Amino acid sequence: MKKILVTGFEPFGKDARNPSGESVRMLKEVENAEIRKLILPVSWKRAFPEVEKVWDLWKPDALLMVGLAGGSTAIRIERIGVNLCGEIIDMDGRYADGSASPSGEHPVIAGNREAFFATYHHEAILKALKEAEIPAKYSFSAGTYICNYLLYSSLAKMARENGNMKIGFIHLPYADGQKEGAPSMPLDTMVRALETALSKIF
Repeated sequence: MKKILVTGFEPFGKDARNPSGESVRMLKEVENAEIRKLILPVSWKRAFPEVEKVWDLWKPDALLMVGLAGGSTAIRIERIGVNLCGEIIDMDGRYADGSASPSGEHPVIAGNREAFFATYHHEAILKALKEAEIPAKYSFSAGTYICNYLLYSSLAKMARENGNMKIGFIHLPYADGQKEGAPSMPLDTMVRALETALSKIF
């Protein structure tokens, strides 16, 4: 049986909820796969080590990370992780270099390659979501915050270890009722989207 690690995030900023973490918690088992769920802090320093700890001990066959893209009108299937951290403060009050003061952009890994393509079966995921009539599209920028940091760090780790995991990142819109006037999607639709994606990740 294949093993899939799925991650979401805790609420961050002024949002009292985060549909990425909520939907990951609500996931049911996928046929022919064992799922392990991990809800991560929105922290430059702490998020990836939590992923890496489970990765090294459990040795999953796939890793699907999930985040929030407020303002999005569709499920965003991320294709690329870039070696760049923006000047954005995290929930620990720190920037990517660990300082409490803005200090410009930084690489995720100094001296490493500029970008990695995600390795999950993105074509099958997009096709399945469209067939299920769930709004979905490709995205070629996971931003420069912790979502991209996780995606790039994970793909870089796999490259260092000569692995062959299926790794990818999906961004979700706001949940219905979360943000007045902003595009949103029912939470149960997002859960269904993630379950669909997991069934096609390989």
